[in-house]
Amino acid sequence: MLRNSSCLCLILLLFSIPVFASDSKSDQTIAKSAEFSINQVLDDVYALVDTENVKLFKEKNSEMDKELKELFDLSILRSKLEQFYTMLFYISKYTSIEEDELFLDRDSTIKLLISSEVFTNREFPRRITRVHLTRHNRERPFYKVFFDSDRVELDLNWGDDFDTMREGMNQKAKALVFYGSFSFRLRKKGENVKAFDFKNVDLYGCFGSRGFINVDINYVAVRSVEFHKGSEMALVRAKVSRKEFEINEHTWLLALVTKFKTNKSLTSLDW
Repeated sequence: MLRNSSCLCLILLLFSIPVFASDSKSDQTIAKSAEFSINQVLDDVYALVDTENVKLFKEKNSEMDKELKELFDLSILRSKLEQFYTMLFYISKYTSIEEDELFLDRDSTIKLLISSEVFTNREFPRRITRVHLTRHNRERPFYKVFFDSDRVELDLNWGDDFDTMREGMNQKAKALVFYGSFSFRLRKKGENVKAFDFKNVDLYGCFGSRGFINVDINYVAVRSVEFHKGSEMALVRAKVSRKEFEINEHTWLLALVTKFKTNKSLTSLDW
């Protein structure tokens, strides 16, 4: 009877492990530095070249200009995460380069990532060594980003943990962890942009439960993030990462159940 009760409690717990806090970060989400310029962002987009020095854009595209100006409109609530992924979606959609697979030039890419301020840590883009774009379908591109180390961490929420009280303990999402590189796909879902099929990236923090059964989880794998247009909110799907079981000791039951269980939550998030 006790064994059955323990199994049930574990399963119920795993259905409710939170990934991000849902507190609003509105006052920080729209912050840009005094140096930010949408005209500079547009100039840097059009300056993008591949590693063969071929321009990604032969001429200006008024439709993309309109989309990017709206994306970086400070009067509209958006996270830097949404701006990052949505900008990459537009680059794939509107680029005029003929190749379906290419490596982006590092210097022009880093310049754009810095001028667009899509990372709170403005030094983080310099950790990127290569960006590979595959776009056999321009509106469902695949990106792979390479870093200068086998493990790179990026703090969430300006170094301030996302946290919330659930399951008897303070759940904290602290950082994203990239393992040498990470990849993802992008697509439009209605008016929203969805990033999905993530590989080689985990959410690091303190998750779990206190009570009848104590469980501690540090690594969560993000499966997809759908950014709600005109909002700081996103629909996040995540599950306990396999890295958790490589690093920390757990029961076979926890490993089995979490292999198939994906958590879904509507939340605000940023880096």
